[in-house]
Amino acid sequence: MKKEISRKFCVAPMMGYTTPYARKLYRILSKNSFLFSEMIATKSLIYSKNRNNIIDNDLNNPVALQVGGSEIDELKKSSQIAINYNYDEINLNVGCPSKAVQKGSFGACLMQEKELVRNCIEAMQSDKIEATLKCRLGLGKNLNYEFFEEFIDEISKSGINIIYVHARNAILSGISPQANRMIPPLNYEYVKKIKIKYPQIKFILNGGIDHLDKAKFLLNEYDGIMVGRLIKNNPFILKDVDKKIFGEKNKSIDETIINNYFEYIKPKIGFESIFRLLSPLLSIFFSVPHSKIYKAKINDYMKDQKIGLIEDLLIKLINEKKLT
Repeated sequence: MKKEISRKFCVAPMMGYTTPYARKLYRILSKNSFLFSEMIATKSLIYSKNRNNIIDNDLNNPVALQVGGSEIDELKKSSQIAINYNYDEINLNVGCPSKAVQKGSFGACLMQEKELVRNCIEAMQSDKIEATLKCRLGLGKNLNYEFFEEFIDEISKSGINIIYVHARNAILSGISPQANRMIPPLNYEYVKKIKIKYPQIKFILNGGIDHLDKAKFLLNEYDGIMVGRLIKNNPFILKDVDKKIFGEKNKSIDETIINNYFEYIKPKIGFESIFRLLSPLLSIFFSVPHSKIYKAKINDYMKDQKIGLIEDLLIKLINEKKLT
């Protein structure tokens, strides 16, 4: 049985960032945010011997497993794997513009094959898990509402309930995936317009949301919002989400939050890369102004796997810089 879950505030799937370890930290910081895995190719999901390390879901719900693929049988199997790992949702990526993804015949290039995408969603559907889609407005340098509308027209025939829209086009050649997150112009109005035509579908807005006040404002007109880089750059912003977005009491950053996360990762030292375990926190060390001393120390401690000293250093950094 599918659960009723809020998607007012979603943390976007980010390759190399939204690992099981990042999701654990995010969940410690916010109990209400809807989380995503990294995008995982269906073949890797089905056949990788390291699957547990890639998609482990240690009670981080509500959470979605995002997959990339276009083979119907593989998507059916992927949906069952998501159910077995207690995910609340399986999401098909039809927005990633990278060359590697295009070579695998999935991601944003699938927006050219709307009937196939509809068939993919239908293959993923189950009464035990929500099957959803993440897409762009279209392809190429020029925005075209008719293309976007025709794409959603076809996808809607699957009975889909939730679509996440990165509100800009994907440019499949000539610029990098990173540039694709910034250069193509945003157009929130397309999302607002398609919502009027399909009020039964929840459209979650993604793209260009760079602070919580903007997220809260946009929720006046959209079913939900999705943020990525904002959280990647400083995950501790999530501590304010439950208050600002969900109206709960404020949660301060204190030693308890840090201690909880380090208690989770300490048993994994030696079995998992220390960089992967600490990656959700490293952007804090390396982006705070005037923190050269922290950068040098963290590098030394990581080389020697001195996890306790890293924990102490992080607590000191938070206290000194008053991170919010």
